[in-house]
Order: sequence, then structure tokens, then C-alpha cells
Amino acid sequence: MKTARKLTALLCALVLCVSLSVPASAFTAEEQYDNLMAIVDLIRRVAVDSSMSDDPLARGLKTLFEEDPEAYEKLMSSMLSSYDRYSNYVPAGQYDVSYPSNSSYVGVGVTLEQYGEDVRIAAVTEGSSAQKAGIQPGDILMSVNGTYTHGMTLDQVSPLLRGEQGTKVTVSVRRATGGYTYVLERKYIDISNFSSRVLEDGIYYMKWTRFAETTSYLQFVFAIKDLVENQCGVLILDLRGNPGGEVNMALNALNRLIPDEGKNFFAISSRQGEDKNIEVYKSEGMGPRLNKILILQDEGSASASEIVISSLCDLGYAESVGTTTYGKARGQYHLVFDDGSAVVITGLELIAPSTPDYDGVGLAPDHEVENTVEPHPAAQCGKVPERFLNITNWSEDTYKLNCALAALGLLDESQKADMYEFDQLTADALNAFRGYRGIAPQNYLDAQTAALINQQLTDMASQQVVADKQLQYALELAREYAKQPLQYTVDEYGNFTNLTQTEETPAPEETQGQETPAA
Repeated sequence: MKTARKLTALLCALVLCVSLSVPASAFTAEEQYDNLMAIVDLIRRVAVDSSMSDDPLARGLKTLFEEDPEAYEKLMSSMLSSYDRYSNYVPAGQYDVSYPSNSSYVGVGVTLEQYGEDVRIAAVTEGSSAQKAGIQPGDILMSVNGTYTHGMTLDQVSPLLRGEQGTKVTVSVRRATGGYTYVLERKYIDISNFSSRVLEDGIYYMKWTRFAETTSYLQFVFAIKDLVENQCGVLILDLRGNPGGEVNMALNALNRLIPDEGKNFFAISSRQGEDKNIEVYKSEGMGPRLNKILILQDEGSASASEIVISSLCDLGYAESVGTTTYGKARGQYHLVFDDGSAVVITGLELIAPSTPDYDGVGLAPDHEVENTVEPHPAAQCGKVPERFLNITNWSEDTYKLNCALAALGLLDESQKADMYEFDQLTADALNAFRGYRGIAPQNYLDAQTAALINQQLTDMASQQVVADKQLQYALELAREYAKQPLQYTVDEYGNFTNLTQTEETPAPEETQGQETPAA
């Protein structure tokens, strides 16, 4: 009997030895996990220093994290990303960069966009060190402090540009005219997630770049008051490039735009343990009754911005113009740790009033319009005469100067009564240009400033810009809707009262002179 037991033990030992000699690569991921769980169970049952209440996996993970600090991030990333395309792990110190919410940050003043394997400058903040140095939209970022950025993502590049206030960063870019290197100072840059203005009589414009920050929401509330005080019947709501933000802020914004009470304007499904809950949001009738809301959207419109788009369009208050949205009908919970790392876990399903689940599909526009790439306006500008010009001058030379300042984005042509006249608007635009170049302001044009303007025109002439066909199309639609009677009244204090709606506002006729966009 003892011999049989010894033989059995020997055979078990041989089996274990043979099994452990098989290379790990011979197992699939599922088999490796099964092996791991079998070993955990074996340790609990037979290991001298273990017990059935022991957690060998926890002990092993703690040891692994101590020996290999990167193992923690790898595990977190693998675990979260295995559920869906939105759940992810954010490394230490990168949360504010990946999910910005503040109205200011320390940086050089550029907005980045992915451009294939490169990162490109999408916009330059006015008055920033990047603009003063001469960095231009369309520049391809080559390196930051000697780190080559080709093949890097936006999340990898952004932290390189940001840092402590007053520190310097060396940035190299490439454009059609060659390569350029700039030493930029990081400074506090104030940003706003919301902007608004009257575009034309009866037409108001609002742009949300992200649904974040209380100040932006308050600006939105005051913008609605400004809209009714100017008796605008049409709103152009620009949500292009808006990645989302706070779901509650988007829902509150919707509530202030919907004129009818008791409308089910959105629903959100969530889960707590085994319990699933669907919360339906009803409108309070807080919005002015507009003739129409025209929403600008593109592939960068996602999440909270898609809540606004689908709700207003499904309920018939809005029409959308642009291209199909990103398609993110899911919301996430964010757990941020003290070191600035975070886990992002998908926990909400966003449900539109009538549009089926659009996650991974996107929201198709009512009017499909593509923007086009065209030569920079500087390419059409004539050379500015390098001579003295002052206020009250009226000449062909002043016309060339005004055209150049407009092409550089320093002068609004619509505000000029006469492009041939050197007026205060011309002087202000000239001094704005001087300010970026560190030159003292003057109320005249001198040869030195004219030469610098011509050089800037030459640098920008080879660039290409996006012609905003989407806004142009929306504006043509808006002009037709604005011709219809106003559907609310407003008193001297800016309080509005909606009129009783007797029938639906008819759609405007198709804009002539343009191709009919696909619905």
C-alpha cells in the first residue's frame, strides 16, 4: 500500500514537471487564465504557508507591481479596454490634458489635430506666444524639445507643450515654405467653451466647444437673453468638433432651448448591481419658440453634443447641417486618483427620443454638406506699398492694406464702410499686427510695418484654409426661416412670452445656386 502511494505521488510530480515544461506561448490567453486559476486553487489547498481564505492572486499582483511599476498601468489598461472602446486608463498626471474642463491652462496657445501619422496645428490662440512667434494654422508639428512627434497621438504630444508658467519650450514645425523652429514661453491662456453673437438681423449664433465649466453655462443662459432681446427667430448652434463633456450640462442646455413643457426629450439607462434604471428627462418649457434651430455637426461631434443634436432634431425643433457625427451613445464614470491618474468606465447608455441606438454609427445630418479646402486669402492679396499712409487717406494703396489686414484675420470686412479708406478700424488692425510683432502702436502705416505685412502674406500664401461651406449653407437656410413671423414677444426687461403655436413652421425652399445635399 505504501508503495502504491509513493508511486502515485511520483507520477503526480512527473505530471507537474512535464506540464510546467510546456512553453507559455503554447497556451492561448484563455488557457493561460484557466491555468492561473488552477494554480491559485492548488496553492490554497496544499501550500504550507497558504489557506483556503488566502488570495494568492492578490499577493502575486502586489509583488509584480513592486518589481515592475509599469505592470500596474498595463493591467489597468488591458482590464478596462477589454469591455468597450471608451473605458480606459489614464496615466498619472494626464487626466487634465485628456479631459480638460478648466477655463484656463498653461501652454503656448495652439489647438492640435491628428493628421495621419502627424500632429497638425488646427488653430492658434490670439495673443498667445505661438501666435506672436509666427506659428500658423496648418503647420505640421515636427518636434517638441527635441522629441520627434511623427507617429505620436494628441494625448502624447499635448503634455510636451504644457508645463509650468514662464518655462520655455522649443517647437519645430514644417510648412510649404520650409521648416521653422521657435522658442516659446508657456503662459496662462484663458479659454471659453462657449461663444455667441448676432450674425444678422433675426439670426443668432452659438458655439459650444465642450459642455464643461459653469462659467460657460452661465454665458449660454445670458446668450439666450441676448437672443430674445435682439428678436432673433433663428439660432445656428455650432457643435462641430465638440467631443462632449458633462451630460447634465448638455441636458440643462436642452431644457433651456425647448419651448414646450412636458416633452420627453432624452433618456439615460444606468445600472447599479443587478438593478437597471432608465431615467426619462421632461422639458419645462423654458426656451423661446424659435422658427428653427440649425445645428452644425461633423465627425468630431460626440457624446453630450450628440444628445443635443438627436433630441432637438427628433422633436422637430432643429435641422442638422454638416457630416455624420462620431457615434458615441454611451456615457462614462470618471474616477480620478490623487496622482492625476484615472479610470474611465462606461456606465450610461444614451437614448434619443426616436433615433435608434447610434453608438458606432453616428447621426446623419438632415443636410449633408462638406467643407472645402481652398488657398489662403493671402494668396489673392496684392503687395502692400511700403510707404507712409495715415488716417483719412483714401486710395488704391489703402485698399491693398485693408485687404491684407483682412486676409491676416485682423480686420472684419463687414465692419468697413469703405475698403479704400484708412479709418480707425484700419489703425486698430495695424496696431494689433504690431502688437504681435512687439512694435509700438502708431496711427499710420510706415515702410517697416508694410514690409513685415508683406512677409507675413508671403508666408501664408502657400497655406490652405477650410472654406466653411457648412456655415454658409446653414446661413442660407436661416435667412429663409428668419423671414417668417416671430413666435414670441419680448418686453422691455428682456423677458419673452411664447405665442401659441397653431401650425408647424414650413420648411424654407432649397437654396438656389447650390447642389441639393443628401438627407
